[in-house]
Amino acid sequence: MELAATPAMRRLPAGAVRPLGWALAQMRRDLTEGFAGCLDALSPHVRRDLFRDRIASSADQMAWWDAESRGNWLWGYTLMAHLAGLRTHETRAAELLESLMCSQDDDGYLGIYSREHRYAHAAGENGELWAQSRALLPLIALYECTGQERALDAVRRAAALTLDRYPRGTGCFRRGDAVDRDSLTGLTHGLCYLDVLEWLHDATGDARYATAALGFYREFSAMSRPFPNDDLARPNLEDPRRSFGGHAVHTAEHLRAALWVHALDPSALPTEALRRGLGRLRQNRLPSGALLGDENIHGLAVPEAAYEYCTLTELLLSLSSCLAKQGAAGTGDWMEALAFNAAQGARLADGSAVAYLSADTRLWATASRPDSHSSPAPGRRYKFSPTHDDVACCCSPNATRMLPHYVAHQWMRLTREPGLAATCYGPCEVHTRIGPTSVRIVEETRYPFSSSIDFHVDPEQPVEAALMLRRPGWATRVGMSCPGTRVVEGAEWLRVEKTWRAGDRVRLTFAFPIRLDPYANGELAVCRGPLQYALPVAARRLEIARHATEGFLDLDFEPEDLGPAYRLPVLDSSRPDCGFAFEDVEGTDPRSPWAEPPHRLVAGELRLLPLGSTVLRRAAFPAR
Repeated sequence: MELAATPAMRRLPAGAVRPLGWALAQMRRDLTEGFAGCLDALSPHVRRDLFRDRIASSADQMAWWDAESRGNWLWGYTLMAHLAGLRTHETRAAELLESLMCSQDDDGYLGIYSREHRYAHAAGENGELWAQSRALLPLIALYECTGQERALDAVRRAAALTLDRYPRGTGCFRRGDAVDRDSLTGLTHGLCYLDVLEWLHDATGDARYATAALGFYREFSAMSRPFPNDDLARPNLEDPRRSFGGHAVHTAEHLRAALWVHALDPSALPTEALRRGLGRLRQNRLPSGALLGDENIHGLAVPEAAYEYCTLTELLLSLSSCLAKQGAAGTGDWMEALAFNAAQGARLADGSAVAYLSADTRLWATASRPDSHSSPAPGRRYKFSPTHDDVACCCSPNATRMLPHYVAHQWMRLTREPGLAATCYGPCEVHTRIGPTSVRIVEETRYPFSSSIDFHVDPEQPVEAALMLRRPGWATRVGMSCPGTRVVEGAEWLRVEKTWRAGDRVRLTFAFPIRLDPYANGELAVCRGPLQYALPVAARRLEIARHATEGFLDLDFEPEDLGPAYRLPVLDSSRPDCGFAFEDVEGTDPRSPWAEPPHRLVAGELRLLPLGSTVLRRAAFPAR
C-alpha cells in the first residue's frame, strides 16, 4: 500500500482559522464574563504601561516584569477578540494597540527603557529583547487579523533599530556574564525575540532576520555555563549527561528558537542535539500533556508533579512550531492532550480564575499549600485567581493565549504542493486560498467529546488540492468517507486528493479504546482518545480575597472528604477497555462541555470525568 508522506507545512496567519462550537462559546464567555476581557482593570501590573512611561534602568531584576504582564495580555486579548468575532472587544484591542504604536519613537524604538538607558545597562541587559517581543507580537497578531499596514511598519521599524544596535557579535547575551547569575530571568527570556525575527523572515524573505537569529542563538549558547535557563543552549544539548533543570517556562519557549535555528542552519544546532532536547522534553511530560515544573524542572513525572500555566501556553506554541517544521503527527497528539487536559484542568470553566500551579492529581488547591519556591511557608500558587498579583501576574495573561493559539494552529498550509493539513482537531472553520482560489472549510464536530468529524469544503471554484488529515496515535481505527477522492493512507497521515467543489464533504471517524498511560511512579492514567479521565473529589469553595471588579475572587478549594480519593480502585488491565463503559450524560449544554461533561467512564461504582471538568481530583490509579 502506498503511504502518505510526512507533510511539509507552514502556519496560516492568525485569523485564518476561527473557532466554532464549544471553542467559540468558551472564548466569548472568557471575554464577556471572565478575566480575559478585563484583566487590565483587575491587575495594576497589566494596567501599568511601561511601553509608554518607560523606565531608567534594568538594574532591578523585576523592572521589566509589568511589560511581560501587559504585553502577553495584549497578545492574547487581541487574538481572542478577533477569533471570537466580538466587535466591542475588537475595537478595544485596536485602541490599546494604537496607543502602543503611538509610544514608538521616531527612530523606531518600541520598548520600555528611556533613551539614555536602552540597549546598554550598567547592571547587564535584563529585559530589553524580552520586553520588545511582548510589544511586537501583539502588533503582529493585529496585522494578521486585520491587515493593518501601520502595525507591520511599526514591527519592521522596531526590529531594524534593534538589529542595528545589536549587530552580529556585539554581545547582547554576553552581557549576562557580567551580572549575578540569579538576575538573568529577563535576559534569557529575550531569546524569544526570535519569535519576532522568524515571523519577519517568513513574511518578507529578508535574510538579515535569519542572520540575526543565528547570531543571537550563538551568543546565548556561548554564555558562561551554567547559567539559569540554559537547557536549550547548544553545549547542553550536545552533552548526553545533561538533563533539563531550568525554569520550565523558559525551556518550553526556548524550544521554538532551537527548532528555527536548526531549520535555518543544522550546523548551528545539529540534528542529534535537537533530537536529544526533544527526548528530554518527553521525559518530563505528564499524561495530561503538561511539562512538569514547580517552577523549575525537577523530580519525576508523577501524578502530583506541579506545572505552571505559563509553561502550558509556551509549550503549546513551541509544539505547533515543531509540528510545522517536522510534520510528526504525534506532536499534534501532544498538543491536543495539553489543550484539552492540563490547560482546561488548570482553569475554572467560567473563565473567572486559573491556578498558577496545577497538577494532574490535585487534592488541595489552596494558597497555604507550599511549593518548591516557598516551602515550608505558604506558596500562594495553587489557589485559583484571576490575577495572582500576590505572586506574579504572568499565568493569567498567558492563559488568554492558550485557546487562541490552539485554534490558530489547527490548520496549516502545505508548502510543497497546493493543499492544507488538519493538524489538530476541534470545531472551527478555515478561510484561506489555495493558489488563487478562495477556500472555506468548516470542521463540524464536538471533538474531543465526539469521535467523528465532518469537513465541509467550499471553494469559490473547483480546485485541485490535497488535504492531509492527521491520524491520531491513539486511534486504533480511522474511517474516512468522501466520494470521488483518492486516499493515500499512512501511519500518521491520511492524504485525500480531489478536485474540490462546493458542497464536498469528508467524514472522519475514530475508534478510541480505553488506554492506560504510565506515570513515573507506576500508577496509570485512564485515557480515551485525546482526553484523560479523573476521579472528581468533592470540594468546598472558599473565598479568600475579593477583587475591586465585581464577581472576581481568589478562591481556595479544599476536599470535603478525602476518603474516596484514597480508597483507590485497582484497574483491571486484562479486561476490554479495562472494565470501563463509555456512558453519555443527557441534557448537558454543548456550549459548555467542561462545566457539564457530556459523558463519563463507568466501572461499577467508579465514575470518571474528563480531567478538564474537575477541580480537585485523582488522576492516577494502580492496575493489575
